[in-house]
Amino acid sequence: MLFFRPFAHGTSQQSWSWDIEPLSQLERSQFLRHSCRVRSLSVSSDDDFHLLYAFPFDTCAFPNLLSLSWMVISTRYLRFFLSPTLRNCYIAIVQPELARNSIGTRCPALEGLDIDTMGVMAQAPHLSETVRSCRALVRLQCPPLDSAALKHLSTIPTLLSLSIYQESFSNPPSKLDTHNLSFVSFFNVTTLRFCYAPISDITAVIQHSEFPSLKEFELVASVLIGAELLPLLQALSQCKACHTLEKIAISDDDPKVKEPADISFAVTRVLLCFTQLQTLSLYVCCSINPDNALLLEAFSSWPQLRSLSFPDPHYRPPKVTFLGLFESLRRCPHVHTLHLDVDVINIDIDPEAESFQHTSLKRMGICTSPAADAEAVARIIFANLPNVHLADSWGDVNTHLKSLRASSSLQGEDGD
Repeated sequence: MLFFRPFAHGTSQQSWSWDIEPLSQLERSQFLRHSCRVRSLSVSSDDDFHLLYAFPFDTCAFPNLLSLSWMVISTRYLRFFLSPTLRNCYIAIVQPELARNSIGTRCPALEGLDIDTMGVMAQAPHLSETVRSCRALVRLQCPPLDSAALKHLSTIPTLLSLSIYQESFSNPPSKLDTHNLSFVSFFNVTTLRFCYAPISDITAVIQHSEFPSLKEFELVASVLIGAELLPLLQALSQCKACHTLEKIAISDDDPKVKEPADISFAVTRVLLCFTQLQTLSLYVCCSINPDNALLLEAFSSWPQLRSLSFPDPHYRPPKVTFLGLFESLRRCPHVHTLHLDVDVINIDIDPEAESFQHTSLKRMGICTSPAADAEAVARIIFANLPNVHLADSWGDVNTHLKSLRASSSLQGEDGD
């Protein structure tokens, strides 16, 4: 903090300013003359806040501040740092004073707001009031909100990204009251993220809302069973996002819970309706173990696909063969990353036969069982996927593939 008196040494246990009186009128003028040049500020201690005590209540101590990171438990003195020019703000904890400071009113240009939960009950009134005071947000990350705050957010035309985060150790908030959410539209929201928020509330929000511009949907849960995932995806498919979503990433902390096969199949059928998908990652207890026919149908439904991750936490024998994989890849020429287990025991393609080359695929992971003929598998990949890098889990196949590439490189040099 800027200061204009001779430096006073304190003990190692206390701040150097504890025994110093608040700034005088002259010192406040000097302070403001210099503090107006500050554009970014991180506040991690309130030890020196008493120096600002003599400032008038509505004074902004940093009038041209653009970015503020507030990592102090109390927000009592936050008002001194809320500049009308502020664009981005991080608040480490939700406190009642946050609403009284009316961050949206004092910072009308605020575009990015991050509010941490720190285990605080997420639907406290001061959180809702704080969010409803903001009218120009572009990006918001905060704990779960009540219906009044969500309805307000749906009316902000500038809002592009909404992230609802709840620490996994926090007590869940009370069930969301959705009767005021019917038919609200988040017209320009392109990114929607949820982390450890109640799944029933997430589904309710999507069911009662429209997201006509949504491009990215991400969800992290503690445990996400198929009986919860399926209605959530069905709601997502019906909120005008079918032909706009480009990314879906869903995972939970305990994906090894056993799920019936029919649930996995139903989840897959819903996913097929998102025709503009470019990235799909699904790591939950009802993870997909597709066969050749299902993979072909999926790739035919997602012609713009770039990245696919279908890891199976149950390590079931893979049903996709090389013949099925290559037939599917013909439908998606832009795929560059693939995390999908392939049957490397029952080889159904001639390693020496001429076939197509998929040059876009760069990374390929997962190989849960050793290949029956590692060299033959390597030759198949070398011939059909010339630019791919295999994960270390491919074991001997990777060793043979590297040898084939080294040999081919030497032959090319000899030819030159």
